[in-house]
Amino acid sequence: MRGHLLDCNHVEAYCRDEPSVVQKLGTIPAEWPLRVCAITLGEIDAGHLMTQTTDQTKRDKYIDCVTREFLPYALVISRNTRLYYARIIGNLWKSHPPASAKKGTEQHLLDLRVDVNDVWTVASAWEHNLTLVTHDQMQCIRDAVGSSVRFDCWLPPAGHTH
Repeated sequence: MRGHLLDCNHVEAYCRDEPSVVQKLGTIPAEWPLRVCAITLGEIDAGHLMTQTTDQTKRDKYIDCVTREFLPYALVISRNTRLYYARIIGNLWKSHPPASAKKGTEQHLLDLRVDVNDVWTVASAWEHNLTLVTHDQMQCIRDAVGSSVRFDCWLPPAGHTH
């Protein structure tokens, strides 16, 4: 199956009708699913709980969009997802071993600039054979999965205006 798994930055762009995202959506076959991962939804929900400084009306509109457009089609983290997650983490360890065996997993991932939520999201894309659509670089993760996961970005380069 072909389709796309949107990362947080693209969910937000989708909900605010970012022109580049709207244009790209017009080129995708209708039978290709547009999904999000439960981890992405958790990141969005956490962001709303942590931030109270933005316009509440805009936040409510965004939450309504996410709830309507993505929540019903969210991919869950399953028993099988763990295998893809493990392969990514294992490949990261092989290509970037920690300097000390005493260094914890979380600290080593932080040192590599790897967000564990991104590992789970990429694992979900890999499990479901979906292209991960993200603005994030995720270079270590991309290297760890090689050609097993496709990546795309529908947002304009930084500094580009409409």
